[in-house]
Amino acid sequence: MIHKLQLEDFELSYTIEGEGRDVLFLHGFPSNMYFWDNIKKELKDQLRVTVVEQRGYPLSSMNKFNVNDFNIENLSLDIENLIKELNLNNNLIIVGHDWGSIVAWAIANRGNVVVKKLVLICGGTEFPPSSVYENLVYENGQHYITSFQNPEQANNLIADNLDLFFRSAYRVTTKNEYKLLDLSLRKLFTTHNEHSKIHNIDINSLVKHFDKGMKQAISWYSNIDYNLELSSQWRREHNIEVTFLFGEYDAAVKLNKKMINRLNSIGTNVIVKEIKNADHWLPLTHKESVISEII
Repeated sequence: MIHKLQLEDFELSYTIEGEGRDVLFLHGFPSNMYFWDNIKKELKDQLRVTVVEQRGYPLSSMNKFNVNDFNIENLSLDIENLIKELNLNNNLIIVGHDWGSIVAWAIANRGNVVVKKLVLICGGTEFPPSSVYENLVYENGQHYITSFQNPEQANNLIADNLDLFFRSAYRVTTKNEYKLLDLSLRKLFTTHNEHSKIHNIDINSLVKHFDKGMKQAISWYSNIDYNLELSSQWRREHNIEVTFLFGEYDAAVKLNKKMINRLNSIGTNVIVKEIKNADHWLPLTHKESVISEII
């Protein structure tokens, strides 16, 4: 059953099932609350499992909005309000994938709620400034995050064929493709072909879910410079347990020695793990690796 938490200017959708220690799941882009279904089924008889559809995604969409509404402070505050409303205070673990990991990290840093552990999957702590992406130009154009700085234009391209977009986003990345992948918007999200394998996810359901387009979800990316400014207010080193999980062939978030060193420096109880033969969609392909970090 989907519940609604009334916030200032929209309703935040969530489910909550089970009893015991609390675990909260935050999806990333381009996903929704159903992304966690298979993992939730495994855990709901052992834990109290809360799953959120985050601000700007279809079940938590805003009727009136501007791009600035999707900054990291607002995204964090949404979840903090939910945690307080539901009293998710039994050794809370927050599990975030992709953008969900960015939000989870900000919540822990802000310190407005008590978090026992973070499991951050195929994501990091903060995005670098937009200038970094502006310097990344591929055969088919600039990096997709640069294109996402104009969410209306990017949405127009994507929404024109949502089936193609989701098939492109959820295709399996092999070792050879990982080395050569063009991360421009057109190449990454609009070029799936019949020979590309798709991860085990219901594409038709995603197309229906996002039938009004992706503009609000894309707008999250349009605040990455402002997010760095906001995060400087609460950025700190702390000692809560943090586990990062990355896929060996994740082209969107490439793990290297520099990144490992940076992640290890953010706290005193940090573990970074790379899952072999995996790409960006670890919760779909390696759910047992995710579950083992929670149980």
